[in-house]
Amino acid sequence: MGKEFIREKFSNNKQLLDSEDENYVHNLYKRAIKLHKKGDLDQAILSYKKIILSAPKFAKVYNNLGVALRAKNLFPAAISAYEKSLSLAPNDAGTLSNMGNALRAIGKFKDAEKAHRKAIKVNPLYTEATYNLGLVLKDMGHFEKAIECFNLVLSQKPDHIEAHWDRSLTYLQSGDLLRGFEEYEWRWKLKRNPPRDFISPLWRGENLNNKTLLIHCEQGIGDSIQFARYIVILRQFGGKLILECQSPLKRLLNNLNECEVYSRGEELPDFDYHIPLLSIPKILATTIGKIPNKVPYIFPYIEDVMLYKKLIQGPDNWLKVGICWAGKPSQGNDRNRSSGLEPFLSILGIKNTIFYSLQVGPRANEIKEYGATGLIYDLSADLHDFAHTAAVIDNLDLVISVDTSVAHLAGAMNKKLWITLCYTGDWRYLHKKTTTDWYPSAELIQQEKFGDWESVFKRIKNKLENYKKD
Repeated sequence: MGKEFIREKFSNNKQLLDSEDENYVHNLYKRAIKLHKKGDLDQAILSYKKIILSAPKFAKVYNNLGVALRAKNLFPAAISAYEKSLSLAPNDAGTLSNMGNALRAIGKFKDAEKAHRKAIKVNPLYTEATYNLGLVLKDMGHFEKAIECFNLVLSQKPDHIEAHWDRSLTYLQSGDLLRGFEEYEWRWKLKRNPPRDFISPLWRGENLNNKTLLIHCEQGIGDSIQFARYIVILRQFGGKLILECQSPLKRLLNNLNECEVYSRGEELPDFDYHIPLLSIPKILATTIGKIPNKVPYIFPYIEDVMLYKKLIQGPDNWLKVGICWAGKPSQGNDRNRSSGLEPFLSILGIKNTIFYSLQVGPRANEIKEYGATGLIYDLSADLHDFAHTAAVIDNLDLVISVDTSVAHLAGAMNKKLWITLCYTGDWRYLHKKTTTDWYPSAELIQQEKFGDWESVFKRIKNKLENYKKD
């Protein structure tokens, strides 16, 4: 998201405030800061507004207003607030870098880069501006320059957790998986991602003969599906394997027949070592050329496949396509990666093609909201876990999905798959690639401009119109 800079210190300026307003504005400013830091953004914004009415030339308050607006994803308004602040204090490094963050959020990367560079020119020791510049350069695909920024930050602040974390993601997206997964361990220092607390030690690759290893899933369900491929490889270390996963995955991953599977929250048997699932690539020294991509490695239950076959209706010679348009809202880049149903509407009229929704959760309601109930078979009521979703996918010819768990599942099953990617993409798909070593059956269809789903679905429509069913 980028590091923000809230101006907390209040200093009276006779050119800004009349003496009779000083105490009022001072107290209101202190209250606004308190509300802002507590996360009560709406009330903080109201307080900033009151301050502006009394002190319209108070630059700091416009900066803070911009920070609050950006936190609410109100980016154009945030940019205007920063512009107002900079018109009053044009050489404020914190506000300049905050402006760069807001510009980055709406895909104006070159303007964002200029803002951060100006902040650094004003204050060369302002490390957060250098860190924020690294984020912009990463988004632009300038990975070496981004890493230079993170390196500079870390030379000044060796324990800058976010710089370590984003350097790991930059290494990974540039294809340097060895260094990327090594530094990926910094994720446990992030406040939003505390490590699990086990009595048993962390496994570091020791022989497991007569030992039991707990593998525990982390992060999103898509991550668990992607890295479940490593479980079979751990068999070579001997011993007994236990897997703890998210509840919707339990039945599906039970079908691996490689380990005992428990849902998160269930009581676990005793174990000698533990390993987070996404730490396994580091231990096994995974590189681009050594990604274990023998697919399929996840399989549906035969009885489920036969049951769900009854839901996949229509002429046998028609193309049967599963679609998914949104991921988990809490994912950091979801507002960019999730297209929503609207751009899918442009492909629903293609002849000899039937579309089945693999979308679950509140956003499955978009079928009704966009009037597409007669154009899409809504299966959400029948998809109770990912074993059910796998059974449906097995009955389809093709899956078209945004970068979410459904895409990972289709790829792990070696189903024909088109993944729609936002402009900045995700580290696992590298940069502007059309294929991925993680999923040999997948084709990547990425935005050519920030936020431009229209061109993505024009390409998809053309591909569907010329699709040759096996």
